[in-house]
Amino acid sequence: MVSLRRLWKYGAIVAIVLLAAGCASVPIDSSWGDLSLIGDESAPNVLLAFTDRIIQVDPADGSLIELRDSSGNVRVDDQGNPRRWQVQASTNPPSHFYSRPVRVNDTTLVAASYENKLYEIDVAAARIDNPDGVALPGNVVGNPLLTDSFLYMPLSNGGLVALDPANLTETWRFTGDEGKGIWSQPLLIDDTLYLSSMNHFLFALDAQTGVEKWRLDLQGAVASTPVYANDALYVGSFGHKLFKVTLDGQIAYEFATSDWVWGAPAVVDDTVYVGDLGGNLYMLTDTGTSFSQVWTRKVAGRAIRMTPLVVDDTIVVGSRDHFVYWINRETGEEVFKREMRGEVLSDILLIEPNETVREPTIIVSSIAHEELLVAFTLEQGERRWAYGL
Repeated sequence: MVSLRRLWKYGAIVAIVLLAAGCASVPIDSSWGDLSLIGDESAPNVLLAFTDRIIQVDPADGSLIELRDSSGNVRVDDQGNPRRWQVQASTNPPSHFYSRPVRVNDTTLVAASYENKLYEIDVAAARIDNPDGVALPGNVVGNPLLTDSFLYMPLSNGGLVALDPANLTETWRFTGDEGKGIWSQPLLIDDTLYLSSMNHFLFALDAQTGVEKWRLDLQGAVASTPVYANDALYVGSFGHKLFKVTLDGQIAYEFATSDWVWGAPAVVDDTVYVGDLGGNLYMLTDTGTSFSQVWTRKVAGRAIRMTPLVVDDTIVVGSRDHFVYWINRETGEEVFKREMRGEVLSDILLIEPNETVREPTIIVSSIAHEELLVAFTLEQGERRWAYGL
């Protein structure tokens, strides 16, 4: 059980940990959402799954996408107002979405709720085609992974299930994490599936059968997907550690952090950037034999849960202290910061210039309903728009 002192320190972050551990029955609200891109690669839209809904937003102005018919005409409601891209499951109590939907074919998204259900969504109509959902054997907070053969679904109350993506039926199930939970997206490399678990272990499974190949104790709960780079895995744990792990399950070396590491590191060539729940940000060099610290900075007043966004000479991170920070990549010094209305827990999305967005733009999500999404320019941090409920 997490101590009361830790609960006070990490608040909403730890609340969901306690939830998955069986200390509560249903979530009051989602503690974070998930951002992804969907649609035309030349001008993609932002897809946000958060609390009881999934929405599709225009990154140019923050408006909900209008629904159109097969002829390209805007669909309207009974009052003649444009219909917008928003999906909610008609359930009581409401469904909660923590993980991103996946597109299983040209017409259908599949979205998993915390409440053990899998919904099929008609993309063109923004409509759930199976209102009762497909039953899952557990709760979902981590992102699923879709391949040609399987839809891998991590279960936050224990294990992973591999589904047939054509009919969403179970093919096999892994339960070797002893019910502690998989909170992050699985990683597939060749024929091996890597799983981070809240029971302190990193698992390697046969991707076709689910048979365990090896397990490695990382000295604390592991809440993020390993990063594959330099022919190895980089992953942090709640044991105040960042690890480099070989593909055959050996710790190559490790680095001690000041606090829990929740988010995945960002790896650029032989440089690693990672934040911790104490608000610290680290820049490390992977020398091939060890991690060498370049700098460490107390960047934020509260936890950094997300993966740092590294673009050119800048690192951008958000924090539970309601701020987004632009950090000089070479020195670790703050360049400037921008305030949000709520805690920033999810990874930041980068929108490259395209047909509708004229300059590099970042999309930041907070847990405040009145400011779910905010768009800032990457270079100057100018606020372009905000979207709220």
